[in-house]
Amino acid sequence: MHNIGPSTISDTILEVGWPFSARDEFLLYIFHIQTLGPLQCQTNLNINPQDIKPAASPEDTPELSAFLRNSTIPHLVRKRDVPVVEFHRQSPPKILNCTNIECLQISCAVGRLEGGESAVLKVRSRLWAHTFLQRKNDPYALASLVSFEVKKMPYKDQPAKLPEGSIAIKTSVIWATPNVSFSIPLWVIILAILLGLLVLAILTLALWK
Repeated sequence: MHNIGPSTISDTILEVGWPFSARDEFLLYIFHIQTLGPLQCQTNLNINPQDIKPAASPEDTPELSAFLRNSTIPHLVRKRDVPVVEFHRQSPPKILNCTNIECLQISCAVGRLEGGESAVLKVRSRLWAHTFLQRKNDPYALASLVSFEVKKMPYKDQPAKLPEGSIAIKTSVIWATPNVSFSIPLWVIILAILLGLLVLAILTLALWK
């Protein structure tokens, strides 16, 4: 959250609905939550029940780094370089959100934010591959819902309508085949040539007869 100002907000509620599990199978598994700024957060479920230890702390994306510097946030997210893949033809994805699966609810009380100040909630999670490998080739979209509602401003005269908003963020599960060249062992090539010559010799003999 970034208060572009010029007014100050003194009391805000930030809510996050995270697609955590379905039928006791993990989906987007949260293993770490971090806050920056005047936030006090609590969850309705325990995070990281499997006690997963992350290998390393990832670097912030340029967009988040710009946000933390209170700079102008680009409207277009920069695309990352990824290996070329060939996508299978798939049916429309099945949407998994807080209406049809169990969500981990994160509720944060945001304190006073002056104009130009920010409050950040970082959520680290991993896609639980085992759950989706049991349903291979079925496309899914995991929808997280983030909303905020300003409750109060530190002024005697409150505006008729306080700021609020929400956004849904989707994580797509798409099955793809990497477009890579696999090396063929030398003995396979030699054997294929010998078999080809043998077949050619047999055909030649048969035609000569």
